[in-house]
Parts: sequence; structure tokens; C-alpha cells
Amino acid sequence: MIPVKTILLILLIITGCVAPSPQKSIIIPEPNETPVAIFNPDTMSEIIQEKIMRFSGKNRFTCRSELNLGISLIPSFYLQRKFSPAWMGKNGEFLLADDLLEEIKNCKKHALKPEYYHFKAIETLLNTVRDNHHIPPLIYQDIAADLDILLTDTFFLFSSHLLFGLVDPETVHIKGESFNPDIDLVSVLNNALKDHAILKTLQNLSPHHQEYLNLQSALKKYRELAAKSEPSRISVGKTLRYGVSHERVRALRNRLIFLGDLKATETQNPTFFDHDLEKAVRRFQFRHGLTVDGIAGDQTVATINVSVQTRLRQIEFNMERWRWLPRALGTKYILVNIANFKLSVIEHNHPIMEMRVVVGKRFRKTPVFSGKMQFLVINPYWNVPTKLAVRDLAPKVCSDPGYLAARNIKVYKNWDHDSPEIDPAFINWCTMTRKSYFPYKLQQTSGPYNPLGKIKFIFPNKYAVYLHDTPDKSLFDKTLRYFSSGCIRVEKPYHLAEYLLKSNPRWTKEAFLNLLESSARKNIFLNGQIPVYITYITAWEDSNGVVHFRNDVYKQDRILYNALKGRPCQFWKLIVDDETSSSDDLAIF
Repeated sequence: MIPVKTILLILLIITGCVAPSPQKSIIIPEPNETPVAIFNPDTMSEIIQEKIMRFSGKNRFTCRSELNLGISLIPSFYLQRKFSPAWMGKNGEFLLADDLLEEIKNCKKHALKPEYYHFKAIETLLNTVRDNHHIPPLIYQDIAADLDILLTDTFFLFSSHLLFGLVDPETVHIKGESFNPDIDLVSVLNNALKDHAILKTLQNLSPHHQEYLNLQSALKKYRELAAKSEPSRISVGKTLRYGVSHERVRALRNRLIFLGDLKATETQNPTFFDHDLEKAVRRFQFRHGLTVDGIAGDQTVATINVSVQTRLRQIEFNMERWRWLPRALGTKYILVNIANFKLSVIEHNHPIMEMRVVVGKRFRKTPVFSGKMQFLVINPYWNVPTKLAVRDLAPKVCSDPGYLAARNIKVYKNWDHDSPEIDPAFINWCTMTRKSYFPYKLQQTSGPYNPLGKIKFIFPNKYAVYLHDTPDKSLFDKTLRYFSSGCIRVEKPYHLAEYLLKSNPRWTKEAFLNLLESSARKNIFLNGQIPVYITYITAWEDSNGVVHFRNDVYKQDRILYNALKGRPCQFWKLIVDDETSSSDDLAIF
């Protein structure tokens, strides 16, 4: 009589690796009439090849009811090794599987989830093959083949997420691009298996930027906070400030103690707004990018009321954003954080210069991308964008025919390099509409009205975005600084230019200032190109362990949340292009 356990295992094989056909038919392997040993390398290769060939040309590949996502990598990986098992040792052992499972268990430190990576299925199959005393050889080898394929798929998927993130940044930004080049994950896995270095390889693939490591620290802190009982939110009411006595002050105090901005000390009157509470409010405002005045107005109260779970997600979003960045940013580089309205010059992982910036409006967003700073333009012209000329300047010229001349704006026949200058009086500015044909180029020479100021910093890119000076310095005093049309205005352009030119002996401080004082337009090329990274970071932990958050001015956190809230279903860099596939088959989430 056949044991019950054997019958169950025979049934289990029916649900092995299959590629669903439109009729959802089940393919059962033909029984092997010749008795085989518990582990036969040739038979294993045949089984693996058969399983992989079943989904050839298809868009979905399931294994033990688990969707395999490395559909574009698994065939080439196993073909290179002639379909021999990748994870199974000479004695049929899966020793390296333990290292992979160990890293999957710890993936929560990367704000990832073990269930993304077949964790339970692998654990079950691994236990089954290790307790093989009562398993017929054919069934054992079928289970082992499934396990081998799932382990391979898990490595590819986990590696892809560590290297590139769960989603493609180009799909979650209105404008944006990926920083990372393609990496051959097949070679990465082959080398890791050959060197018995699965654990080390995976650990090396994750970001090692100090900012990412700090976010891991912040993640741990806020997970601990989320496990506690969160105090009630502060109710709507009048502004709270020093000297006020009100029951709402008690709620303010409790939340700031919970968030770590106020020490939990005894106070005679918890409903009184005292100096310690004022300092705590200032501390909270500083780390949230608010106006630091110690007054709990509507905006400050609303920010204090944001739940810990929301902040926890915000930390996770920004860990994802750091996975999009290159692993090596350079020994020195310029980093602009749109959400923090700040530019930092970094040398050897330490900021040596910081300044405030003005970024694009919400409907003219500054894009997320990277480039190489190549040259400076001193006393630049400003070529007025056509849309701006038609929409904004035409009505002003209609009202005041001398408007352009007063602001040193010349009109050219077209945008050709040698286009002749024409008299603006020949253009009917008063009939101009947004749909009007407008071939002319308007160019403003250097001067007090030029919105580019005295310096323009060029790092060529497809968005035509650059850093520049500005005559309007008052905007840098604003807390939220999104007023430009997409380019980035810098608070200290002379300091930045001096830093960029310090390796060029020709441009002493005196020579540079003399050039600025003149009206001469000149391009100055840098001795070495410097990387520039335009980022959008809404959460970070500083070197003192203080966690900062910023307002999601472009609503990019919300977009990223929608992309991340489901289980990842593809490698975003490796999606199969098949016109016959359905949208459900190729959905990332």
C-alpha cells in the first residue's frame, strides 16, 4: 500500500512550475520508468529545462503557485549553465539557500517585505528536500528543481530592488530620469554562487551612502514609535503661544513628548505654555522646515498632528529614492534637494557649503535628474521662452510700447544664430494670443532687470535646467521657495562660482570680480566637470541623529505611495515587451 504522505507529495508535483495557458491547463511530467537515485544531475537538468521551456514565449511563469518575476533573466541564466541546478550542491544540499533566506529575513531594514521574495514557499520546499527520507526520487527532484528556480528568481528580484528600487523613477516623476545604469544580474549571481558569497554580494548591492544608513536608523526609531500608543491629536482652535493656558496645550505637550521634541519632565501646570514648551515647538518647526517662531499656529499644529505611520511611510519613500541614486556619487559633487529648497556642495561625504535655492512652481516643476557641471556664463543673456513672451510680455508691451527697451530686451526675427534684430513696433502685440504664431526671439542683455543675474551655471541636460543668480533676493527669505519656471536660483552664486574656479589660477578673486563688473559676456569652462544631482528628498536623519521631514510640495510622496502600496510584480528594468500581453500581465503593481 502506498503511504498517504507519498500520495500527497505526488499531488504536490501537479502544482509545480507551470506557465498558465489561456485554458489554464495543467501539465504533468511524464513518469520516469527507470529508477533513479535521490539526486541525479542529468535528470535534474532535464527537469529544470522542461519547466523553463514551458513558459517560453509567455508573459507569466508560476512555480508552486508563486509568480516568478525574472521571466527575462531565468532562461538565459540556466541556459548558460546548461540547465544544471544553481543552488544544489554535489550531494543535493542547498547550503547557500540559507544565506539568501537570512538576507530576505532582514530585508525589513531596507523597508522591503519578505513576502515579496517567495519567503514562505522557499522555506517550505527547503524543509521538504531536507527531510527527504520518504520522498520518491522523481518527486524529490521535481521539488528540488522548483526550489532551485525560486531561489534564482528571489535573488534576481531582491538584487534588482536593492540596486534600482522597486519602481522606475521615470514613472513616478512628471519629469525625471533614472540615475543607475543597467547591471548584468546574471553575472552577479554566477559570481556569487562561484565564490560562495551570496550574503556578501547582497549586502554590497544595497546603498552605502551615509544618508541611506541614517534613514535606516530613522526607520528603526519610527517603527519603535509606531509600536507605542500615539497620543490624541491637537484639536482645532486658536493659536497657541508662550503664556497661554488652555487644555489644548496639554495635547500639544503630549504629542511633542511622544515625538521626542520635549523631555518628559514633571510640570506643575501641563495646560500652561511655558518656555520649555516654546523651545520644543521651535525644535519641531526646525526639523520640519517650518517658520521657526515657537508659536503653534494652524500649520505647525497640522504638522504635529501628522501620524507616526505617515512619517514611517515617508522614511520608506526616501529610502526608495536613495536606491535610485548611483552608488558612487563622486569625491565632490553638488546636491540640490528640491523639497528642502537647499543646495549643498559635498566633498568626501561632508557638506562644505550650503545655500538656499528657489525651485520650480508646482505647475512648472524642477525635474529630478543628474548632470555634469561644465562651465559658467558670466553676464549672461536671457532668451525669453516663447510661451512667456506671448503670455506675459505681450500684454505689457501692448500697454507700454517702451517696455522692452527700458529693460534692455531686443527682438530678433527668429531663433537662428545670425538672425537680424528688428524693431518691436512692427509686431502687433495687442492682438497676440497663446495660439498666435510667434517666430521671434526676445533676448535680454545683462543688467539689473535680467532674471538670470550675473552668473549662470551650466550642466547640459534635456530639460534645459540650470543654476543661476537672481536680482530678486527677497524670495530666499521665504520658507517655501517654489517660484521659478523650473530652473534653480541660488542664494550665493559668487561663493559657488569661487569654489568651482578655485583650481583655475587664471581666475583669481580680483579677476573674477572685474569680469562681473564689466558687461562682457563670457563662458568660463571648469578644469574638471563636477557631478550635479537634482533630488527630491522629504525625510532624512542628520549627523546628530535628528530626523527631519519636509512638506511634499510636488505631491511626489503621494504618487510614490500609489506605486509602492501593492506587491511588486516585475523588474522595472527588465519588463518583457510583448504586444500580445495584457495590461494585467505586465502591471508593475
